[in-house]
Amino acid sequence: MKRSFSKITAAACLIFALSGCGEPAPAAWTANLDANCKPQDPLDKIYAFLSPKKFWREQEYDLGNLKKAGQKNLEMSKSVLDDSKAQKGEFFQKAEKAATDLGLSGKDKREHVKKNMDRYNKEVSDIEARLKEQEIANTWIRKCEQEVERQLRLLKLPPIKYDPEKRPR
Repeated sequence: MKRSFSKITAAACLIFALSGCGEPAPAAWTANLDANCKPQDPLDKIYAFLSPKKFWREQEYDLGNLKKAGQKNLEMSKSVLDDSKAQKGEFFQKAEKAATDLGLSGKDKREHVKKNMDRYNKEVSDIEARLKEQEIANTWIRKCEQEVERQLRLLKLPPIKYDPEKRPR
């Protein structure tokens, strides 16, 4: 009886220790790593414990995918932001023309143009916020790449250069 109780106690302690979830990764990615580059949830922790080589190889590959997507998102966001800022004068002229076409003048015209420029400024600030979030996410990816490489070295496995065609088995 005492022996089975200690096994149950040990199993309960293991489950309790593995149950704590870390802070989620940035950008709401469905990553298996938390903000500190550790296994995210109890299932990930158990998987990393039972099959560490496979778990960390998969993280290496997944981070390669995230890095590639993150860099592309960053490039596209910067391009959209640059285009948006370059079109500010044109946007202002269109807002003035629309107000004139509506027959507005004086205070009404200024309010119409201001409303449209406020909308423009909000869109630009939203793009800037997304750009900042992407930069934070890319920083997290670089940090986790280093942690994954460290874990692989501890397992005496060399890092593998990312190849989207070669998912680890």
